[in-house]
Amino acid sequence: RKSNPPTPPCETNNPELVMSYGDPKTEPSPLKSAMEEACETTSLMGGPNKRVSWTFGLYDFLMKLEKGVGYQLLALLFVVQHILKGFVYEFQYAAVNYIYSEYSLTASQITLYTGVTSLPWSLKPIIGLASDLFPIYGYNRAPYMLIYSIAGTAAFAIVGVTSADTLSQTWLVLAFFTQALQMSSCDLLCEAKYAEKIQENTAIGPAMLSYVWGGQTAFALFADMISGPVLAWSPHAVFAICTVPAALVIVPLAMGYTEETKADPIVVAEKRTKFFAQFEVCFLVAIMTVAVLSLTVCGLASSSPKMNAIASLLAFIGTTTGFLVMLSPTLAKFCAYTVLQTSLTLSTSGASYYFFIDTPTQYPEGPHFTPFFYSSVLGTCSSLMALIGIVIFQRYFSHYSYRNIMLVTNVGYGILSLLDCLFYSRINVRLGIPDHVFVLGTACMESMVLMWQYMPQVIILSYFCPKGMEATMYALLAGLHNLGSSISSTWGAYLLELLHVEPSGAVDESSEFDNLWVASLISSLLPTITVAALFFLVPDVKQGDAVVNPDASVVEGSLWRRWRSED
Repeated sequence: RKSNPPTPPCETNNPELVMSYGDPKTEPSPLKSAMEEACETTSLMGGPNKRVSWTFGLYDFLMKLEKGVGYQLLALLFVVQHILKGFVYEFQYAAVNYIYSEYSLTASQITLYTGVTSLPWSLKPIIGLASDLFPIYGYNRAPYMLIYSIAGTAAFAIVGVTSADTLSQTWLVLAFFTQALQMSSCDLLCEAKYAEKIQENTAIGPAMLSYVWGGQTAFALFADMISGPVLAWSPHAVFAICTVPAALVIVPLAMGYTEETKADPIVVAEKRTKFFAQFEVCFLVAIMTVAVLSLTVCGLASSSPKMNAIASLLAFIGTTTGFLVMLSPTLAKFCAYTVLQTSLTLSTSGASYYFFIDTPTQYPEGPHFTPFFYSSVLGTCSSLMALIGIVIFQRYFSHYSYRNIMLVTNVGYGILSLLDCLFYSRINVRLGIPDHVFVLGTACMESMVLMWQYMPQVIILSYFCPKGMEATMYALLAGLHNLGSSISSTWGAYLLELLHVEPSGAVDESSEFDNLWVASLISSLLPTITVAALFFLVPDVKQGDAVVNPDASVVEGSLWRRWRSED
């Protein structure tokens, strides 16, 4: 099934977590700041006592937000969060598989490379720490963002103007990897910038995050709507178009909109000393970085699903063991649950892509979806249902315990996933249910349930991050989640190879889909392991209640410290 793109996982709308790796500013302002005033007086519907304008309060909202944080930051957020992360991310995601199909890659190869090119989202811990501890010419963010943006823009341009005849398979994957690196790094470093404003006054947090998330959603929906017609013209046109908005990031950087001051070498040295004194955190950042880079090299050097599955297994064991040993018991067990759940949700995206879009000459019995339906209609409806899922969650599910909501959503998503087996075995056709109706219904429901499954994990992570280490720990935990998603693609690729589900867009390849329903069945049933495990790994605490002592160390009571008799 075409699923929503992996939301650069574990994003948060909790203002306390959108923080830089530096020391927070803790001194309160004696006077009400402009940011407080903006937050208190801003309403997206014009306020209860105001007449609703034709902009529905958006103009006033932006003007008052600009008064509180400045136009420079709003412009930087518009380019990075709205255009790059909202539009570009969604637009290019819709075209990736179409490009892969031009290389006649098999389903397992597409699934494998999808995992490899998503690995930059797991590099956030080392990206953030490198920028904070090793400034370039005294500046922590702008130089790094500039380097990543130049590389990413070049990668978009290369894919946009080349073809399978002029660009090798390895260089194509490397280009996709570089594009993801630009998006993930600029996203993180931009978050650190607007975190400074939130740290100065947390009252502006809700308004700031409404601006960021609202813009991302709007531009992503726009990308979904236009992706179908552009793909019908040329998948390479998508990347050629993305070159321009990707390059736009350079403009606010060149104009100094990061508003950085040159770092004091003494302060930087103190940061390094403080960080390197935390052995456990250093170790986890190192093991995450080694795991990600190893999987990247393996994926680029070998297209064998078996070889990459073995490498992913080693990465899974190494990172999970590291987190279990180095962190406090409650946090360590939840980390194990997170990576277990994401890793066991095996991806069969490469096979489902060919199943959906193969023509009558390639797969006579298939649904034969057009690019417009597959990308624009299905993508837009799924995104809208995810938004509805957020509203329903906040209204009805926000008071459930973490264990109960994760139990219900895991079981519910598993049941919905079983419906895919009916589709892949073509039972829906024998029952008289049109393909378009069946897929649209199940995709929308799955998108909503996935959002219900995702949100409590974001919330609980906020309570696992101790004061003073919020950003570091959140980057680590989110990186572990992202790593599990990449592992699921690698293991899914090996499953497709074992079951001989290897369509490649060739003529008369119906037999390649014979066991796709079996792969879907296994992918649906494997996550039930986490259903049993969550009773042991997930704390039985209501959402909103404290999960651990916020003042306690994240390594207090860890196996490592107990072995060393430090606790």
